[in-house]
Amino acid sequence: MSNPLKSYSEEHNVHPVYRPDIDGLRAMAILSVVIFHAFPSGLPGGFVGVDVFFVISGFLISSIVFRSLQRGDFSFAEFYAHRVKRIFPALIVVLTTCYALGWFVLLPDEFKQLGKHMAAGAGFVQNFVLRKEVGYFDVAAELKPLLHLWSLAIEEQFYLVYPVLVFVAWRLRLNVLTVIVLLCLLSFGLNVTATVKRPAVAFFMPQTRFWELLAGSMLAYLQFFKRTEMSAWMQHWAFHPALFHYPPLSVQRATVLNNLLSVLGISLLVAAVFFINKSKHFPGWWVLLPVLGAFLLILAGPEALVNRTILANRLMVFVGIISYPLYLWHWPILSFARILESEAPSPEIRAAAITLSAVLSWLTYRLIERPIRFGKKTWVKTALLCGTLAIVGYIGYNTFQRNGLEFRVKPFVKFSKAAGEWDYPGKLLPGKLDGIDYFYLPSGRKSVTLFVGDSNIEQYFPRVEALIASDKNNVNGIIFKTAGGCLAIPDVPLAADWKHCALLAHDALRIAREKPEVKRVVIGQFWLGHLRDGFGIPEGNYGGIGSPEYFASLDRLGKYIKELRALNKEVYLVLSIPGARELDPKYLVKRDLKMFPKIFSVRTNGVKGDDIEKDYGRLHTDLAEVAVTAGAIVINPMSALCFPDCLGVDAEGEPMYKDLGHLRPFYVRRWANFIDVTVR
Repeated sequence: MSNPLKSYSEEHNVHPVYRPDIDGLRAMAILSVVIFHAFPSGLPGGFVGVDVFFVISGFLISSIVFRSLQRGDFSFAEFYAHRVKRIFPALIVVLTTCYALGWFVLLPDEFKQLGKHMAAGAGFVQNFVLRKEVGYFDVAAELKPLLHLWSLAIEEQFYLVYPVLVFVAWRLRLNVLTVIVLLCLLSFGLNVTATVKRPAVAFFMPQTRFWELLAGSMLAYLQFFKRTEMSAWMQHWAFHPALFHYPPLSVQRATVLNNLLSVLGISLLVAAVFFINKSKHFPGWWVLLPVLGAFLLILAGPEALVNRTILANRLMVFVGIISYPLYLWHWPILSFARILESEAPSPEIRAAAITLSAVLSWLTYRLIERPIRFGKKTWVKTALLCGTLAIVGYIGYNTFQRNGLEFRVKPFVKFSKAAGEWDYPGKLLPGKLDGIDYFYLPSGRKSVTLFVGDSNIEQYFPRVEALIASDKNNVNGIIFKTAGGCLAIPDVPLAADWKHCALLAHDALRIAREKPEVKRVVIGQFWLGHLRDGFGIPEGNYGGIGSPEYFASLDRLGKYIKELRALNKEVYLVLSIPGARELDPKYLVKRDLKMFPKIFSVRTNGVKGDDIEKDYGRLHTDLAEVAVTAGAIVINPMSALCFPDCLGVDAEGEPMYKDLGHLRPFYVRRWANFIDVTVR
């Protein structure tokens, strides 16, 4: 007769029997994460492997705590010493390696961020740092080699709080299970609420993630203290007469039940990795799939069908044993490959990166983890590990404070600075009109120019600010009513994540109507993304240039301009600047490891005018026609930026762009005089 709690001894004062199936479950988790990071289209929900790790961690840590409390010999010092020996060695090696590689291959802004993330990783607060970095111009996840340490931070934060909480509850003779369940429900509720309202908080913050570890804790408690009652309760309901006329014999029921639990558990995990994707509101309710799947597989026990045949397979167990260093190694290697290639690496490079990760993980386990975890001189090792990680963290923080140590790559500092430049909203002042927020800056004149659109109109603020500062009596005051990524055309259908854009054009119209000092209105944005690619519009609801939806959007734009003209406003429509990766200052810097140690060089910059015309020609022609017909004046930045080819650096060799689609403030302030007509 198989028991779902067979992994534990009948006596509470002995260590739990090793369960190879849990290492196999770790293997499932890490393989799904690695495959997702390397080949995301192949396993769209592979990121849920992290949630499986959370459940496993909660289960194993709670098992250790409950066993020690039951014996009466629980020691916080011993508990945390074991955590240090388990977690710090591989982490120190990976952080140090990333820093050494970053010294040679990262530009100052990138190295500065790596230093910040090193310090955050060493202090186990990476999730808080990443939460603050979330924004419209945040660096792409693929370019952050230590991004993945957010999950390790959450686990460590749990380890700091949870043992203390359980210890206090135990000493006060409270019902520990009740405490765990209540906290689990509270955390899950915060997760569901935040996923809709504050998705970055839901993803990164401990209060919305702890319930996943607490689910494992709940299971550990039930198995440790209530296994007989729980087994009887499950068998009673699983084989209830309402479900079975002829249930299995009583001696077979535990085995049958465990097999069913294991099949159901793995089915939920398979469903999670294939049906959850980045478009889902995650974690939210969707995270129940991997959490419940892991819960059921652990509950089923080592003798259950899936556990003994799949999870306890020797290869799976091996992968599970090296899963922690594999998690630490794989993402930095993929990230550095992305940085070196200046684009998504080829499948061959990604496969090589994963192979290298596996080799390094095995070496880390054999040569570093095992000797430190299981050798002698425990307290000496613990102290040395703590000191070493603190030094590594300080080195990272110092690098962050010193702006990425620019002396390493002096000739390329200007490219790094260009990528980090963005002056909006700068010195603009906050204003409000009947609940409508906006930014403004007065000049010496009463008349005002209203700028409406997304970040592509915000990029011109440094120029108009400079004009006001130098000639305020001959330049209009300014109002900016903008929102990153939002289309300034009223009543365009919007995807759920873009509903906040719905009122942008309407609010700007109200400002123009109710503020008589507004004499001019300037509309501008990344037209290509919206009107060609359907950016922000529900998937499948937009047919691109020439489609009925395209002409409907242009028609709405024309009517909007006419409404503004009816208010006696002078209207300007600013077309898009040329945009391409060849103009991105980061792309202009080529990195070639074969030239080590001087791996940096400058690519031939620019994009052929003919290529830009293919992308923008039809769209700009249609926009100009609609604007002129409706009574607007058209400004085409292409005429100032392309001659006929579009360059990425100016005559002095200074980068012109911040990224592939925005001019940098330095360039705008000096040279974007085509926008002057809107305020003079």
